[in-house]
Amino acid sequence: MTFLPIVARELRVAARRRGTYRMRLTLAFGALLTGAVIFIATMGKTSQQTGQFIFQGLSWLCLLYCLLGGRRWTADCLSEEKREGTLGLLFLTDLKGYDVVLGKLAATSLAGFYGLLAVFPMLAIPLLLGGITSGEFWRIVLVLVDTFLFSLAVGVFGSALSRDYRRAMAANFMLLVLFIAAGPACAGVIAYFTNPYRFVPELLLPCPAFSLYLSSDSAYTLQSNLFWWSVGIIHGLTWLLLLLASWIAPRSWRDQPAGVGVRRWRAFWHACSFGRAAGRQTFRRRSLDVNAFYWLAARARLKPVQVWAFLGLMAVWWLVAWLFAGSAWLDESVAVTTALMLNFALKVWVVIEAGQRLADDQKSGAVELLLSTPLKVGDILRGQMLALRRQFLGPLLVVIAVEICLMFHVHGRSTDPKVLPFWIAAMLMLVADLLALSCVAMANALISKNQNQATLRTLWRILILPWMVGGVVVLTGQAWSWLIRDTDWWPGWKCYLNLWFCLGLSADLGFGLRAWWLLRNRFRQLALQRFDPQPRRSLRWLGRAKVTIPDSATHNGPEREPEAKHQRVRTRASRRTAVLIGALGVAALGLALLVPRSRPGFPPPVIVSLHHNNAPLRVAPGPGGVFLILPDGSLWHWGQVTRPAPQLGAAPEQVGTNHDWLQAVSAQGFWAVGAPGVCVGLRSNGTIWDWGKRGPEVSDTPRQVDPGHDWIGISATPQYAVALRRDGTLWAWGDNSGAQSGYGSDLSWTNLVQIGDDHDWAAVSCQWMTGLGVRRDGTLWVWGTVFTFGTGQTGQNTYDATTRVCRETNWVGFTTGYQALARTRSGELWEPLRSLPNAEAPAVSVCRLVASNAAPDHVAVAFCGKGLLYEVRPDGTLWKKDHPWLFQPATFSTAKWRQVGKRTDWVSIWGVGGTALGLTSDGILWTWGVDPTRPPVMDLSAKLQMIQLRLKGYFTAKPLRISPPRTPAYQSEPRPLMRLQSAP
Repeated sequence: MTFLPIVARELRVAARRRGTYRMRLTLAFGALLTGAVIFIATMGKTSQQTGQFIFQGLSWLCLLYCLLGGRRWTADCLSEEKREGTLGLLFLTDLKGYDVVLGKLAATSLAGFYGLLAVFPMLAIPLLLGGITSGEFWRIVLVLVDTFLFSLAVGVFGSALSRDYRRAMAANFMLLVLFIAAGPACAGVIAYFTNPYRFVPELLLPCPAFSLYLSSDSAYTLQSNLFWWSVGIIHGLTWLLLLLASWIAPRSWRDQPAGVGVRRWRAFWHACSFGRAAGRQTFRRRSLDVNAFYWLAARARLKPVQVWAFLGLMAVWWLVAWLFAGSAWLDESVAVTTALMLNFALKVWVVIEAGQRLADDQKSGAVELLLSTPLKVGDILRGQMLALRRQFLGPLLVVIAVEICLMFHVHGRSTDPKVLPFWIAAMLMLVADLLALSCVAMANALISKNQNQATLRTLWRILILPWMVGGVVVLTGQAWSWLIRDTDWWPGWKCYLNLWFCLGLSADLGFGLRAWWLLRNRFRQLALQRFDPQPRRSLRWLGRAKVTIPDSATHNGPEREPEAKHQRVRTRASRRTAVLIGALGVAALGLALLVPRSRPGFPPPVIVSLHHNNAPLRVAPGPGGVFLILPDGSLWHWGQVTRPAPQLGAAPEQVGTNHDWLQAVSAQGFWAVGAPGVCVGLRSNGTIWDWGKRGPEVSDTPRQVDPGHDWIGISATPQYAVALRRDGTLWAWGDNSGAQSGYGSDLSWTNLVQIGDDHDWAAVSCQWMTGLGVRRDGTLWVWGTVFTFGTGQTGQNTYDATTRVCRETNWVGFTTGYQALARTRSGELWEPLRSLPNAEAPAVSVCRLVASNAAPDHVAVAFCGKGLLYEVRPDGTLWKKDHPWLFQPATFSTAKWRQVGKRTDWVSIWGVGGTALGLTSDGILWTWGVDPTRPPVMDLSAKLQMIQLRLKGYFTAKPLRISPPRTPAYQSEPRPLMRLQSAP
């Protein structure tokens, strides 16, 4: 007799089976794709690091495949034979127990084992990249093969013990958890309760994950004996389980009367599921009055108690862990983990319960009997949904309430703006997924071989496929960015949230509505599909089942065969169309949401060598950008000189060759990128100079404005400039149109005019047509044209003489930038003139508080559509918050501060006309906010407005001159602009 005849036969059959090669090709391609994904995700790393990441990722995925795949394939191999009564026929021959067990094991696992072998060449590719050794590779191969055989043995042993499919699956799952998780759990408990801390690694030896961990060179060098003990123990358990299964199989196929203890145990479980006789009869009588199929689907009336028991156990686990861990258990990660566990458990449970009744009835033929009764398809579906609602509606509401509490708890402890959107989206997706899973599970139960297959298909379509599509879209965008744009790009959390929510909701609507339509309109065809003699070529992942009815089922004659063929052709064409539309939709989604927009080629930061750097770095508004006065006194300009022709991505350029500049400022208009005005500079010898646009003439050569050497401060507007003498007097020069601003008609570009007769000015700042000054007594004054936007006082007012702003006397100066902020002695920053000046009113009624206790030069304001206030904390971190801008109500912003990046070495920051600049301790000058070197862009609202204007132009007799509105280009994250280093 041939040794192991069943195994020999299965090997010959598997060699001719198409699925064997398909499985091998699929797993090899999946491993190759996974390696490519990891390669793209680790771009920028060394080849050795990339090889290690690919090798480790594939290894752990293969371990998961071995643990889950092995037990799934062999879980029902012997129990199915018992239910069908064919196992006894095998033992009527001279076959032994081990012949049957090994034969069934080979029959069910050959395709999976060949697929595992196909992955090994992919696993060896990282050897070419470096980072791993050949010994490490062969140890991983040994562990994976050992784990695969162990998982098969667990499945065969569980199947030998049971007759029912669900009990067999539960038995092998509990066995696998016992061998894998019991040892590590005991080791963790011992380590937690022993003092001093003592960990027992020997308890982890039966766990395949521990063997895989010890396969790496770093761990194997130190604990090689533990590795071989772990591999040996797992291999020994494999043979022990196979021997036990071979001994049990010949003795468990007969139908023998159960003993007293077994009968009592079965009666107990029956009472736990169906309840006692009196209550059971009352409940079934009420159910039958409601719906006949509801009476059938809800026969196990205590199923809701099982769900409530699960939630109770979760609550006990959470409370016990909270008592032991204390406040650490209230962390955000624990809340998210709890919500994920609850959501996942409910979804899987609903899938199992929704398809169980129909799958069992389909396999036993009860569905045919139901369809031969007057019971309508709508009644069957309504009864099943009523049973699901009775079992899961109450627990679902409790889970949502718990997650709402967790959401508000996390939101109260975190200032992260993405907390609420993610939690709300997760709860909405929970409800949508449960509805879709119910419909898809019922449809799959009618066309699948068994309930397990229906469950896996349902989970694949609704829960797994959206994540895979999202991953493909994200990786496509990243690859496009790296290969085409040559940039390091990652989408923000809003993009991830929108992508996840849209894909998940699309899967729910697409598969769910399609399944519900099939159930409502094609229920009979789906139920009778197994009688179709034609082979099924349906695209099951799309949920499109073949709906043609065979002649034997519809009692149609041969004359209907051409019509049936035509129907099949149309079905295949519709499938191809659906596949094409789906592929185009995914590609369009990736291009629309995730493919990065064109980025300008920013030049590298300018490196400046400083010969002496004792002075601080100064930043001031420049023509179309900013002025930078470096610590060595050199003057630099960064920005665009002319608005129509900006220099894209221009780097800072030095202005002249002098190294004695103390101040430089330029006139600023709205948005800080207007036409250039006059530029004024103050040198260390006390002289003032101007250049740029002086009335009708424009000059790039600085000229000395006044022969005096006693100037200590300057400021400028597009119409005039102001300078402060050491004796405390203020002087102005510029266009004589400045007469409307209180300077008189004698004002000119060659004649300085004193502002008032006072000699006690300490600081000056001019913004547009408004002048602000601080006197030595600490009072704040204003002159010129004042724009107010407070409640009830919006308008324009002109003050020819200097006017006191408020009654406070603790003002010391101003910050630089487009929007002048007044500073107090205590470090507060105020936005002046939100209301009309009033010498008797407090500052809070005239001005708006921007920041409290701000260190000098540590607050910047950047505007682009909305305002953002930035601040450097004493610990060197950078923070931001939303800040209302000009033309908005004079209400103090109550937004929360949010940290920007992870750097802790920020020294100073400045805000100039919407452009923010910051200096770190390593000498790098960073910029973000409005980018003056890039042309303005149109946002979505501007594009819609432009389309509206063009449509109006088509229907008017006079063509409209369309000037599409644009907003300044904005740089959201800091990028390096200059690097300051000491000269050798």
